[in-house]
Amino acid sequence: MYIYKTRGICPPEIHFQLTGNTLTGVRFVGGGCRGNAQLISRLLEGREIDEVLPLLKGIQCRNNTSCPDQLFQAIQLAREGKLREEEPIAVYEVPVPYRRVAVLAEVNGNAEALRLALRQPVEAVFCLGNLTGPAGDNDGVVELARRKKLIFVQGPFDRTLPCTRPENREFLRRAPLYLRFQLGRCRVLGFYGGFIQELDGFSDYAPYSLELLMVSNLSDYLRNESVYPALEAMTGQFSVDVVLFASTNEWKHVRLGKVDFINVGPLKAESYFKYALIEWAGEELCVSFEVVKA
Repeated sequence: MYIYKTRGICPPEIHFQLTGNTLTGVRFVGGGCRGNAQLISRLLEGREIDEVLPLLKGIQCRNNTSCPDQLFQAIQLAREGKLREEEPIAVYEVPVPYRRVAVLAEVNGNAEALRLALRQPVEAVFCLGNLTGPAGDNDGVVELARRKKLIFVQGPFDRTLPCTRPENREFLRRAPLYLRFQLGRCRVLGFYGGFIQELDGFSDYAPYSLELLMVSNLSDYLRNESVYPALEAMTGQFSVDVVLFASTNEWKHVRLGKVDFINVGPLKAESYFKYALIEWAGEELCVSFEVVKA
């Protein structure tokens, strides 16, 4: 997918795909007239770019440009190799629903801690990132995660402090950045934190970017309570009911509007292990932070 940052028009981004000489998936995102943008997208879908470009070039609406003209410029840059094709931010959608799960984070290469977490009496264990760590048994942790088919998302350590064995590095590289699953009636989203914004392929207008930006940028991971009213107002636009995240080494659960925000801290503390137990029981969401002595 190509992501083009526009100039002089209402939509701040244009997304599109090129397969050979064929244009597909055109989207004007973040603003502007949805009806006109949708019409342009439908009319251009699957057409050859040599046929399309003359139709787009030079159309003016405001600021000496227009949505079609900006798309023309984007396609030209892509053809010239000046606009790089990006992999979209990976999302893993868990295919089965749950009622009782354990959520952990910051394993940091501690294989013993991960083994204990995997023995908890739950239907599934999810990790919100940083399987690896600066001084951990990173290969051992990743091999355990592979054997047990642990579902996890990448944290920054998983990208910068990888393993020595190629197969383990590849396993980390292919991990998603967002996790989506169903818990009872709740739609749950999990991610590590705001570092995702710095990655190639990130768009402010992609699925789940709103939730990420509200948590990491607006509320500083729930630490800025003065913005809670604004955050609550934005929850009406969320696509999920529960947001799980890590990043701060803190434990916190806040409900704003109809959305539960859960900050999951590190798995291993001085003399104990800790994880978030999240259940759907009695037609409601139950959240507790469970401590297990080492």
